[in-house]
Amino acid sequence: MTFDTKAFVSSSISTAKIILVTVIPYFLLAELLMYFGLMPIIAQIFEPFTTLLNLPPEAALALASGVFLNLYAAIAFAAPLGLSVYDWTILGLFLGVLHSIPVESAIMKKLGIDWIKSISFRLVMAFVVLTPLLIIPTELLFDNPDEVASVLFQSNLTVANNFTDFIIQKIYEAILLSVEIIILVSLVIFVVTFIKGLSFLQKFEHRLSTIMALLTGTLIGITYGAGVLLKEAQYMSKKQITSVCYFLMVAHAIIEDTLLFVFFGADIFLLIGIRLFFATLVFFIISIYYKEDPA
Repeated sequence: MTFDTKAFVSSSISTAKIILVTVIPYFLLAELLMYFGLMPIIAQIFEPFTTLLNLPPEAALALASGVFLNLYAAIAFAAPLGLSVYDWTILGLFLGVLHSIPVESAIMKKLGIDWIKSISFRLVMAFVVLTPLLIIPTELLFDNPDEVASVLFQSNLTVANNFTDFIIQKIYEAILLSVEIIILVSLVIFVVTFIKGLSFLQKFEHRLSTIMALLTGTLIGITYGAGVLLKEAQYMSKKQITSVCYFLMVAHAIIEDTLLFVFFGADIFLLIGIRLFFATLVFFIISIYYKEDPA
């Protein structure tokens, strides 16, 4: 096997930069909104939406930033809220399917799935994957669903002596959170780089393009795996591309996205199991019923 050290270091550094410039400002913004009492006002606007997801209204900004920006922004807004294990699992499932819409929809467009179809499908599936958590009694799924996973980020319970102390404290917490996420993501990048370097996978070249596209997207994600997805799509039929795309819109970056929320207490088995179940179901439905246009 060959381990691409240069690629690993480059990916880790570029990802670390994204995390730092995303997490720190949004974390501080969330804290300032709570400090000045503005979070409840903003939350009221989105309360019907958060109620539908069975989340506290304060999670509205985490949802919005995750959908339109990225998961790091969502984490930054959610971290100070003292969410429960159940809340983090709901948030992880919903945003695991519906996040980074502008960027990832553009990639889907290049693969042949237009904007309206990809966004509509992901919006519907974001609610579909939540159905087990919304209809099954929580005591059957969680040992302690109301437990607050991370004491460190219950910062709204900490009273600073003055505004200067408050800012210093929150900058420290934002940096600490960023470093922890960077370490976590770097470990994921290391594992993915290791898998990509396995010689037996490289021998297949394009003979297993569908499997390689699925594997890459599931492990790395749509954004980071875009290059591989677009490359392998050249050797796949329209039906195969469609099956892969719709699978990945439900379950992609299954390691990194999952661990970001598990870090705060979300249930790892529910996050992975539910998304893979529905993604596989979608894949086989398309494989069976999709009819390609005759040449």
